[in-house]
Amino acid sequence: MPSSIDKLDIVRPASAGPLKRRIFAAAVLIPVVIAAVHAGGSAFAAMVAFAAVIMLFEWARMVERRSSSRAFYALVAGSAAAMYFAAGGNYDAAIAFAAASGVAAFFCAKRETGIGGWSALGAVYIIMPCIALIWLRLDAPSGRALTYLLYGVVWAADTGAFIFGKFIGGPKISHALSPSKTWAGIGGGILGGALVGAAAGALMFGAEWAVLHFFIGGGLGAASVVGDLVESAFKRNFKLKDISGFIPGHGGALDRLDGMIFATSAMTGGLLLYMLSEKLQG
Repeated sequence: MPSSIDKLDIVRPASAGPLKRRIFAAAVLIPVVIAAVHAGGSAFAAMVAFAAVIMLFEWARMVERRSSSRAFYALVAGSAAAMYFAAGGNYDAAIAFAAASGVAAFFCAKRETGIGGWSALGAVYIIMPCIALIWLRLDAPSGRALTYLLYGVVWAADTGAFIFGKFIGGPKISHALSPSKTWAGIGGGILGGALVGAAAGALMFGAEWAVLHFFIGGGLGAASVVGDLVESAFKRNFKLKDISGFIPGHGGALDRLDGMIFATSAMTGGLLLYMLSEKLQG
């Protein structure tokens, strides 16, 4: 790796603030998200595109140890094109631009820092789930309701994991993944997602659907928890606590959206498989 990168001083962001800062940030951001989900269309796509840029910035800074690079610009350009085409319903073009940005980021980072694989992973880890989220809201059957469900489950999983982990505690999962996360927190996250899933199923389809959606919500909650663990492993690998201080009290956008990335992938993947099975049976 070039000596200029080795000698670069890295400013590590401060850890998450008190609980009241988390609550304040959530109180500001949640209404914005709800309004964007309700509006759909370009408003929702713009919100996702903005989040993608912030996450790519944090990703590039984490893996390349600097705030801007050719690999970052390649990913951002590919992300902008991908979000534009996804908003217009051209998902083949969106995926193609995401893939092209990953290839470009690989060669740019490989030449400059020797870590091309990590930079290219940003296209798969960030841009592809953002495309999936736009598809889910704008073009999937019952997209608005499913997107509300997705956000609700992820928020409930995050809250359940925080509460159970803080007030129950107990055995830690793995020091290699995270020195603070506990099995109780994992259980709280899954339970939170399951309860929201059951409530949503009963409201949307009737009480008889509550049990099925309890397990669907639990599965999405588990995906959200896994996303949090994977993000923790990334940060441990790069010796960071929080990726940035973008959201007061929460850390970076990736710190808060790690569960959303995995839950979105799980929901869209499951929905596409269900739609395919229905088509084959029909």
